[in-house]
Amino acid sequence: MQFDYRHFHIDCRARHAEDGLYHARAKITRVPQRNEHVQSHDSGDIDAFSNEADAISCAKSYAMEWCDGAAR
Repeated sequence: MQFDYRHFHIDCRARHAEDGLYHARAKITRVPQRNEHVQSHDSGDIDAFSNEADAISCAKSYAMEWCDGAAR
């Protein structure tokens, strides 16, 4: 799932592991303003879930909270 939030582009995904669980992950990229370089943050594994939809939902919530904190 990809979407824009505030001044960030967010890519939420679920990594399906060998143990059968889906691990929530988010890559957050700040949309550059003039003369700025691109800044990005990769969450790594946030949490694990038994289904992909829950993992994506977790990644989305994590990313939006991260962006709210970074915007301050």
